Amino acid sequence: MEKQHKTKTKILHLLATTFIISLSVASFVLCIMCELKKSKKKELRVDGELCYLPQSQAFGYGITASVCSSIAQILGTGFFISCRRSIDFKSSRTSVACILLLLSWASFFIMMILTGTATSMNRRQAVGEGWVDGVCYLVKNSVYVGSGILVLTAMTSTLASCYLMINKSRAVHAQVK
Repeated sequence: MEKQHKTKTKILHLLATTFIISLSVASFVLCIMCELKKSKKKELRVDGELCYLPQSQAFGYGITASVCSSIAQILGTGFFISCRRSIDFKSSRTSVACILLLLSWASFFIMMILTGTATSMNRRQAVGEGWVDGVCYLVKNSVYVGSGILVLTAMTSTLASCYLMINKSRAVHAQVK
């Protein structure tokens, strides 16, 4: 019975890890696609003081990247919580795992701010409306690449924190036997 439970738990951990990695890699790839498809200076049309910028494909890719990253972050945190439920909370390993999880959330929030802002700049900027105060803006180079790197940082930190908890859990169970 115990062996069946361990096998089931390992399979669930593997599935969770695979799903989190898949969503994070998809988000990273979408961020790179955003970088390639973002609005270019040659697409900007200026009529006197008024400007116009058509919507680029980066708008849709950016939204999808944000959604994939959000789902991966939430699932990763849920995975961490499920791994942590039977652990001694005063352990130094638990503290390191919590710090890694905080780093993960910090990376995630910065990524969301960068991606959200850059993505909204790739939406259609109508004549006289622009992005802010009637002025058209273009996303600087490497903003989306930076967002992609932050996605990978968040995923790595989340999974590292989870596996610190899993290894701690196994050590506790080994001592109990």
